[in-house]
Amino acid sequence: METSVKGIYAIGDVTGKIQLAHVASAQGLVAASNAAGFIRTMDYAVVPGCIYTSPEIATVGLTEAEAARRGHKVKVGKFPVGANGKSMIEGEREGIIKIITDSETGKILGAHIMAPRATDMISEICVAMKLEAPVKEIADTIHPHPTVSEIIMEAAFDVEGLCIHKK
Repeated sequence: METSVKGIYAIGDVTGKIQLAHVASAQGLVAASNAAGFIRTMDYAVVPGCIYTSPEIATVGLTEAEAARRGHKVKVGKFPVGANGKSMIEGEREGIIKIITDSETGKILGAHIMAPRATDMISEICVAMKLEAPVKEIADTIHPHPTVSEIIMEAAFDVEGLCIHKK
């Protein structure tokens, strides 16, 4: 985050990078660490995008079409929010999750969520992508029940055609 002037750091919109508040915060942490002598770099590979509507929309990584254009053999898992127990209880049934994976490696290439609290839930996908965990790891992780976040697990199961709660 150091500029062309030694000892001067820039973060946020002036960097010309992704113009999101959470990116600026991450840049600030990197800049502060570097200014203090701890060398860190900024990783823009996994950055969630969030839209604070009702229902919320959150996205990270590639779309199905982008992944295919980049030469990936794509496998997709989807799950409707309306089939989720907590969403039924709360009467918030609108939405869907879609997870895009590489069919050969199981690596998560992207995810898109339209659901209540989607902007909170996208972090689980971001961590999995950052760690390069295959989608099976999400499917095999016990999720609390009933929670809306179970839609992530259900979509992960759906990648392999193993989702049992789908309408």
